[in-house]
Order: sequence, then structure tokens, then C-alpha cells
Amino acid sequence: MLEEITRLESPIDVMYLMHKAFEAASERVEALAAEAQSGGSLDEFTEGFTFWVTQLLYHAEAEDDYMTAPLEDSQPARDNETEHNELRAAGGEIIEFMGKGDNAGLEDNVKGAMLALEEEQHKELIEAAQEVESVLKQAIGEDRVLGRTRRHLYRRVMALRVLEFDHFENEEAFVLPVVKEKMAGAQELEAARRLLIQDGAENPRWVIDWVATELNDVERGLLAELDAQFTAANA
Repeated sequence: MLEEITRLESPIDVMYLMHKAFEAASERVEALAAEAQSGGSLDEFTEGFTFWVTQLLYHAEAEDDYMTAPLEDSQPARDNETEHNELRAAGGEIIEFMGKGDNAGLEDNVKGAMLALEEEQHKELIEAAQEVESVLKQAIGEDRVLGRTRRHLYRRVMALRVLEFDHFENEEAFVLPVVKEKMAGAQELEAARRLLIQDGAENPRWVIDWVATELNDVERGLLAELDAQFTAANA
């Protein structure tokens, strides 16, 4: 059970709520990957993983654009952006592995977004996955390849989740204090709003609405109070 968050000292502390939501989502996906090792349909895993990575992609891009980019001469901010690239690469590897290993397709827009972000690195990962798959098929046969694929899938999901958790821990320890120190109140509030609301999207509130579903009543109250600040600031 993740620790309850009972107060936000400043707007950017909404990251604690967001991280809690991501941790809950990624733990569910890992559990589905673990279950899939025994066989059966991968549909539920595919759906959960696609949604998780879609959220993670937007989260990383919004942080890079609105939270860390304004922090000039800040090594924690630059390190944070590097970790985002690692997360994108790890997620892209699993997407390609899923598509080739067990014929379980993921949403085209998610796959396309991942490839666009780290196109060259993903090409190398695709080629490596194809080579491994070819050798395994020749060596032990298609049926066992599918079983091994599921086990590899589980390990890769675990690795991505550990990378995600480590990133969140570093972010909370090193990046958020710099944001609070260097950003004026209005700028920090706007950065928090951009993390939660995607202007111009068909449903701009798709992120904040999802985060709310992963929180308890107290935490949803904190999120609603921050949401009211967004509205007041833009009135």
C-alpha cells in the first residue's frame, strides 16, 4: 500500500500524486505480465501497458517542456531529461518486443510516438529483437519461443518499472526542490497545470481525470484544490 499524501506545500508537489498514480498503474501492468507467463490472451496486458506508456510519454514530454526546460544551469534538470530518454527507450523496446514476439499489436499512435522520440535507438532495438527471435526459432521451435517470449516480456516490464520508480525517486529528491527554488509562484502553478491538462487535446483533462482515479478521497481533494487554482489563475 502506497503512503497517503495529505498535503501539497506548493503546486509542483502534485508530482507526488502523479507518481503515486503511475506506480499503481505500472504495478498492475507488471502483475498482468506475470500472469501472462502461464499463457492465455495478452489483450488485457496490452491494453494496460499501452495506457501506461501513453501517460508516461506525455508526462515526460510535459516535464521537459514546462518544468525542467526553464531551469537554466541546473544539472538536476538536465539529468531528469536524460532519465526521461531512458524511460522512452525502455518503453519502446517492449513495444517492439511485443509486436514481434507474440503477435500482440499495440496502438499505432503509441508505437509511432515512441519511434519518433528515439528513432535511431529503436531501429537498433528492433534489429536486435529480430536477430534473437530468428535464432530462438531455429534452435528450439516456435512453441517454446512463445513461452520464452512471455518470460522475457515480464523481465522487461519489471526493468521498465524499476527504472520508472528510480526516476521518480531522483526527481522528488533533486528536481522538485530546484523547481521550488527557481520558479516564481505563477510559473510553478502553470508548470503543474501543463503536467495535468493538455491544451488543445480532444479531451484536455485526460491526464488529471486519470490521476484522480488512482487516488484516495483525501488525495483527490488535494488535486481538486489545485485544479481550482488553475481555473482562478486563468479567469
